[in-house]
Amino acid sequence: MFIRLVGVFEVRDDGGRDCTPRGAKARAILAMLCQTPDRRRARRWLEARLWSDRGSEHAGGSLRQALMEIRKSLNGEAERLKTDRDTVWLTGVSTDLERDRAAAAKALQSGREFLEGIDIIDQAFVDWLREERARVESQLGIHRPDQARAAVAETARLPFVIRLGGLPEGLGAFASRALADSIARLLSEFAHIGVYGSGGAAIPPDLPREGMALHVEGAEIQDRVHVLVSLSSIASGQIIWNQRAAVPLAEADFIGAGDLPPLVFQAADAALAHFPQLPECQDGPRRANALIANALTEMFSYDGERLRNADRLLVEAGGIASSARIHAWRVLVRQIMYVERTEAGYSRLTEEIDEYSRKALELSKANPLVLSLVGLARVMIDENPDAGMVLARDALALSPCNAYAHLARAAALGRTGDNVGALEAARRGAEIAARTAHVHWWEGLSGLVAMRSGNYAAAIAHCEAAHYRAPGFRAAMRHLLFLYLWAGEPEKAARVYKGLMRAEPDFTVDRILNEPNYPADTLRRTGLVRKFGAEVEGL
Repeated sequence: MFIRLVGVFEVRDDGGRDCTPRGAKARAILAMLCQTPDRRRARRWLEARLWSDRGSEHAGGSLRQALMEIRKSLNGEAERLKTDRDTVWLTGVSTDLERDRAAAAKALQSGREFLEGIDIIDQAFVDWLREERARVESQLGIHRPDQARAAVAETARLPFVIRLGGLPEGLGAFASRALADSIARLLSEFAHIGVYGSGGAAIPPDLPREGMALHVEGAEIQDRVHVLVSLSSIASGQIIWNQRAAVPLAEADFIGAGDLPPLVFQAADAALAHFPQLPECQDGPRRANALIANALTEMFSYDGERLRNADRLLVEAGGIASSARIHAWRVLVRQIMYVERTEAGYSRLTEEIDEYSRKALELSKANPLVLSLVGLARVMIDENPDAGMVLARDALALSPCNAYAHLARAAALGRTGDNVGALEAARRGAEIAARTAHVHWWEGLSGLVAMRSGNYAAAIAHCEAAHYRAPGFRAAMRHLLFLYLWAGEPEKAARVYKGLMRAEPDFTVDRILNEPNYPADTLRRTGLVRKFGAEVEGL
């Protein structure tokens, strides 16, 4: 049996079947066993690292549940995990640190980390993980340059302070802390922030009164925790955003269920959008966050000049605090330019997309946003769904509440022919992004996937949602034009055609049919253009 410890944690049996447990603590137990010479740990030692805040009886019960989860995931290989009254151990297991030390060292040097994405809110585990990461890097001779350890100047990082109010005891308190940490983690993918108060840690008393505060309080009613989440400016105390949600504690993955993923994404999006209004982001290094936020507003306008302005803003932000996320946002700008046909010279755009993608991955340290945006470009521009699928898979494992990761996965599944899975992933991304200003981007891709599967009624619904939210979105208009003709609604088709000609004056049916680089591959494949192309000329 093989266990991957560097990068996204993974367990595979001798036949290559994925046996990775879902739970973070189940994964942590396997990793802790792998990192001892005899693959053996005392039960009390494991309990002290993973359930340090619980009594011995409670911690022992939690360990037994985690061991049951591991055995269930290993299935036919369950005998490799052995236990007695005092000890837990593994047999017949090898790791990437043993099989190919050179490859593991190369992965670490490129920015991957030991046990990426295993986030456990227990200071004892956090301490062990920090020490183990340092030990692994030392053993492999990894000497990270200072710039790789801190990709942006610390002065660019805006304080983001987590403040926990009244919370129910037990699982409800854990769920509320996990929600707050998920929001902070997602925002740190998008912009330059320094998080304080994560996991209930003490907040430094001398922290400057600037940045944002995230306040979470809740009450447990039956099997749900009802939480109130709000964002505020630390300097002024002004409420920026607030929302209520219910956490379904009865579900095994309560953070990934119900209202939580949309709430996490909406909160991070709201925080990012408000950066330009904070006085501390008006000049100096922290202006980088405001520039990123303004660039997103510009790029999702789909207007040629505003897209170019978005890129200029990102260039300026990169000059202040260069980072992988800025290169990744520039990849998205180029992709929108390509799809919306706002620039001449497709070859230049594709070359720049490749250049910025490589730079983003080199600096990423596995930032899920970077993996998602580069993965999406690999599918949509490079037509490489295999690369896109790998990047999307890793992004989702690290950040399941990131709607961009679901979008990248949907695009990859659609290109490999899994239309059902693609539509499910696209709709999940749209659900998560539904309360944000840019949900039309997810609706548009859902429409493309529905068209590929031949579900034209669903395609109309998704493309209409995208068009109504973003009237200048050319991709949505191109598809609605032919979908309305298919549905026998020429009046609607004529209305969309008029808007499309305003946005894209050189649009012709001939371009779709005879220009291979014209961004309408899905339309060409459906046959709708050949069937209804003549009717377009008469609108």
